[in-house]
Amino acid sequence: MTRILKYVSKYKGLLFFGTFAMIAVIGIDLFIPYFQQVFIDKGIIQGNYSVIKTVLIALSIITITKSILGYFKEFLYDYLSVKIHEDIKNDMFNHIQKLEFKYFDDMNTGELMSRIGEDVENVWQTLGFGFRLFIENILYFVVSTIILFSLNWKLALACFVIMIPIGFMGISLEKKFGKTYGQISDQTAKITTTAQENIAGVRLVKAFAREKHEMKKFLKMNRKFYDLSMAQGRVIGNFFPPIEFLTNISLVIMIVFGGFLVMKGNISIGVLVAFSGYIWNLIWPMRMLGELLDLLSRN
Repeated sequence: MTRILKYVSKYKGLLFFGTFAMIAVIGIDLFIPYFQQVFIDKGIIQGNYSVIKTVLIALSIITITKSILGYFKEFLYDYLSVKIHEDIKNDMFNHIQKLEFKYFDDMNTGELMSRIGEDVENVWQTLGFGFRLFIENILYFVVSTIILFSLNWKLALACFVIMIPIGFMGISLEKKFGKTYGQISDQTAKITTTAQENIAGVRLVKAFAREKHEMKKFLKMNRKFYDLSMAQGRVIGNFFPPIEFLTNISLVIMIVFGGFLVMKGNISIGVLVAFSGYIWNLIWPMRMLGELLDLLSRN
């Protein structure tokens, strides 16, 4: 990451304006549940049509502003990741060009192709999508948590109890993903090396009638790659459904316990609606935890 940050520092302007747009979108987005609360409590329930009109205009402005800033956020971060992706590939290629021939006697071609191709592509996806989304989800999670506890700490605490096991599952998931992706990356390099050697030495293979042997060797490597990919799929299958289930349980708790608090007069219907909007800012980061860890573990 230290080396990647050196590349990022070359494009401070893109990073600054992209981050500014991202924070602005988050700040604007967090106002929407509040306006929903005002719309219901002070507009519909109290029959105040001026409040309804004001809230509708405010939500329209928020939606338009959010769309514009969201476009710039996505564009700037994607452009940043593309430029860094280009710089890393150029630097790696120039570095390889300067190496002595002795280096290539010990390093296979597939390993080099894997580093220039697959690994750099993972850096591109991480910077353009994963890292940005990771920061976004942290900000949404922290700010929404503070707002939820300020609305009603009892209801927030009841929903938060479900989030604790999801956090432990995320830690375990990251460890398993890191191990499987390391094995898959090594196996990809072996397959690429074998393919390159067979293509380059096709005449030699034919001269010694070793076609079947090379085919069996290649199929065996592909089978191992398949087994590793299936192991990765089993990890996803073991962790993703429980995370999805637990996040849905938090919604059920919010509806049941929140409805009880409304009937008791502890909170208003508008507060419950606003709570529902803010709780999604906790649920989505939890649901995307596995996908983000999946992406970050590739680097």
